[in-house]
Amino acid sequence: MRTARLSHLELVVDSIPAVEPFYTSVLGFSITDRSARSGDGSMVFLSQDPDEHHQLVLRQSAGLESRQLDHIAFRVDSLSNLREVLGAAETAGIERIETVSHGSTWSVYVPDPEGNRIEHFVDTPWPVAQPCRFDIDMTLDDDELVESTEARLREDGLLV
Repeated sequence: MRTARLSHLELVVDSIPAVEPFYTSVLGFSITDRSARSGDGSMVFLSQDPDEHHQLVLRQSAGLESRQLDHIAFRVDSLSNLREVLGAAETAGIERIETVSHGSTWSVYVPDPEGNRIEHFVDTPWPVAQPCRFDIDMTLDDDELVESTEARLREDGLLV
C-alpha cells in the first residue's frame, strides 16, 4: 500500500473576508495566492510551509450550503507550540475552545468564524485505542499534564 501525505484541504466558506484573518492572524498561515475573481467562487490559498504552495484553500460558497467536514487537524511539535495556538485563540476572543486529550494526543480545538473546527495536536507517549476523549487543563506545566493524563488513562483502564 502506498503512503499518502496530506497535501491540502479546501474549505467552502460564506465569507473569505470574515474567515481569512482567523487563519492568518490566529493560526499563522501566510497567503500564497488569490483568485482574480471576487465574491462567489473566489479563492485564497494559504500555507505554513514555504515548500508548499498551499495547504489550505478557502473558497467562497458560490451557493453551496452544506459542509461535510468535521474538522481539520494540524500536528505541532511541542506542548509549547500547542499553548501558543491556545493563547492566540484566547487573545482573539474566540469562544468554544476545547482542550482535550484523546489519550494518544493532547488537542486544542478552535472554531473559525464560520464554525469550522480546527484541531492542533501534539502526540502523547501512549498508543490508546479510540475513541478516547477527556478535558485537560493546559495551564498545567508539561510534567503535570503528562502525569494527569497518564493517571486518567490508567483510571479508565486504557493503559496497562
